[in-house]
Amino acid sequence: MANECPERDYLFVSDLHLSLGYDPERRAYHAREDFFFDEAFFRWLRWVDDTCAKGRRWELIFVGDALDFFPVDRALVAQYWRERSRRQQELDLADPRQVTGYWQRQFGKAASGERAPERIQRLIFEDDVRQGRVELAPVLPKRAAAPPDTTPAPAPEWAVRIYQRHRTDRALAAAELQVVEAEAPQITVRERVRQERARHWTEGFERRYGFLPTPEKSAQKLTSIYEGHPLFFRALAWFVGRGHRLVFLQGNHDLELYWPQVQKRLRAFVAREYPAAFDHDEGTAALPSLVKGHLTPADLEQRIAFPPGWFYYRPGAFYAEHGCQHELLNACPNPIRPVMPGDECVLSPDVGCLGVLCFHNHLENEHPEWENRADNGVALLEMIRHDPLKMLGILICHAPDFLRMAQCLWRAGREENLKPTEEDVARCAESAGLKPEVVRKIYRAGKKPLILRRGLAWFLFSPGGHVVKMLLLLALVAAVVGLGALWYLVVVPGLANLIPPDVIYATVGPALQLLAKIVLWLAPPVVLAIARRRRGKDPLGPFVFEGARRVHAQLREQDPALRYYVAGHDHRPDVRPVERREDGRHVYYVNTGSWTPCFAEGERRLQTLGREVQFTFARLVQGEEGYEADLLRWNDDAGRADPQVVPLCSEPR
Repeated sequence: MANECPERDYLFVSDLHLSLGYDPERRAYHAREDFFFDEAFFRWLRWVDDTCAKGRRWELIFVGDALDFFPVDRALVAQYWRERSRRQQELDLADPRQVTGYWQRQFGKAASGERAPERIQRLIFEDDVRQGRVELAPVLPKRAAAPPDTTPAPAPEWAVRIYQRHRTDRALAAAELQVVEAEAPQITVRERVRQERARHWTEGFERRYGFLPTPEKSAQKLTSIYEGHPLFFRALAWFVGRGHRLVFLQGNHDLELYWPQVQKRLRAFVAREYPAAFDHDEGTAALPSLVKGHLTPADLEQRIAFPPGWFYYRPGAFYAEHGCQHELLNACPNPIRPVMPGDECVLSPDVGCLGVLCFHNHLENEHPEWENRADNGVALLEMIRHDPLKMLGILICHAPDFLRMAQCLWRAGREENLKPTEEDVARCAESAGLKPEVVRKIYRAGKKPLILRRGLAWFLFSPGGHVVKMLLLLALVAAVVGLGALWYLVVVPGLANLIPPDVIYATVGPALQLLAKIVLWLAPPVVLAIARRRRGKDPLGPFVFEGARRVHAQLREQDPALRYYVAGHDHRPDVRPVERREDGRHVYYVNTGSWTPCFAEGERRLQTLGREVQFTFARLVQGEEGYEADLLRWNDDAGRADPQVVPLCSEPR
């Protein structure tokens, strides 16, 4: 690969939501897949390469949620639990000797029926390391020289990496290691019972909702995504091979990109598809320094970046973030190092992610199209009216798991400081080229995460809060019933009787009384409907735009030349002025929209030009007076990019 650093222009896309993709065995897409446009994406990248200015290269920035780690690969999960169940039947997992013997057989010459596939081995080995069941030790020379039938097989390289990642207190300098008997930790009976209960509940949660976000399990989720979208990764390999660069920002659906193991595997998948990407490329001969040979790890590190933290900043050019930090439910307490306190090998999800795992995925099983509606709230109300019993069943079935996991997050937030530490802020600031105090102000410009609002989190997730909610619900029901009875049984007849029965004529008075009763009976629902209409269809409002304005207030003095704030998250392509300037070089907020299908009947022409797919992206190109941005839509039928139309509500105010 070439080592030159050309000048770069920038492209932004977000919310592709690649998940399980195409299943070649079933010859169909998975029911919960939202990205069906691998070929269109590849064609777009070729057009992007053709339009690159001479002597410059593109930097393609995925502004969060490029991948979606929430849909569950049920085949992998079922295979994993079959092996876990078989192992529990054959072994006493509390006996270190039996666990050690199991792994020596897995790494040695075990019969084919006794050895689990390597993919499953990785997952179970990580479980054993996290729970302290296995230890690794260097292979001694005298043991290495022993007869082959008595020598335990050395642990494979992947097992050594997993062990080193989770057991950083162990100094493992040797290249080859073997499984040795673990030391049983000395804990009290009460603590052991508590651990067993927590482990039992965690295993039940994983059975119902898929893997917890540990490094190895997240990497296996990425493997499932790759297997469903090999052409997408081939397109990335082709793009990188042409000398361009990729940057992945974390969103609320791909927070697991935080793990170095996941980043390494993504680069490995791009490298795997690299030869096939140029098999039939006519431009290969014109770029021998870029496309001949193989991608080296140094090339991948340079061409595929994962900035630490939740934003990506280029002085004088742009500030980009996904946008979930400006929403109460999806804001992460520590977007720089989003791990659980006391267990840094599990991510700490936001409350919105728990809702997706416990409710959203199961709703999508019943109604695959509901999240692609322009207004999810309206779609949800329609599903409740259509089948209230089924919706109530989903709520009753999954609410306990949601509340239990949310309670774990609440307790962690009560016992630990979940906010970014000074070291976290310093690391993010160094990467962004900002002062730590500026990064801290940008963090505070976001919405305070729900789990950090101690009073509200206690009310929603604590046992005491559940009691208070029940009492308030009973009080609300009593108030509604009491006020309703008072209005309809006392106030309405009283007001109607103010009209004399002999007004004008004896027959007109009773008619007017009846009319007054009808009007008064209909008054409460009419007032409620007017209030809901005034509140508008979107109770959240343009919250990402408002967040961009708050961030701009922190960066205005720091970088006066900065003019573009790029985001995604809400799937609504948008352009709005953040600040108007006298010289005409205004500051803008640009939302890149989404590449997922969107069924917006009322806004179809405006947002999608008559199509259910937006294919929107933002482009930032160096001009004579600095960078200029525009919001475009990839017209795959015509093979060109057209200007995107935005709704009237997004016009400058």
